[in-house]
Amino acid sequence: MEDTVRAGHVVLVVEDDPAVQGAIQRGLEQREFTVRTAFDCRKAMLQLEAPPPDVVCIDLCLPDQSGYELCESIRQTPSCSDVLIVVMGDDAFPEHMVHAEMAGANAFLKKPFLMDTLAQCIESLLDRAPASLVNARQLRMP
Repeated sequence: MEDTVRAGHVVLVVEDDPAVQGAIQRGLEQREFTVRTAFDCRKAMLQLEAPPPDVVCIDLCLPDQSGYELCESIRQTPSCSDVLIVVMGDDAFPEHMVHAEMAGANAFLKKPFLMDTLAQCIESLLDRAPASLVNARQLRMP
């Protein structure tokens, strides 16, 4: 994909592990994305107020609510109806993917993953192209 897909796009990373959050932030910034971060759902919802990001990457295990609940909250927020959501989880069991899809996620990414995989997943969603990645599963077309 061309860098033009990345240029100007804002990604919110919601991850409670500072080392993982920092690695994702650095990796996406190296790939020309603008990155905002939050450690929990409350701070993530504040980050969504104005202007909303293009993509939200959500860890499923967060300290104050689950990532599924955050997905549902995002989908219930009118100003965030077009926000793309990538959930990141340690287990990619079919029931987890179904739960993520029902909560409103666009893609599921199994941890651990390479930064290239996350970037390609985000680019596929932004470009409205089906993802064909080993560790990522597109759940719904944006």
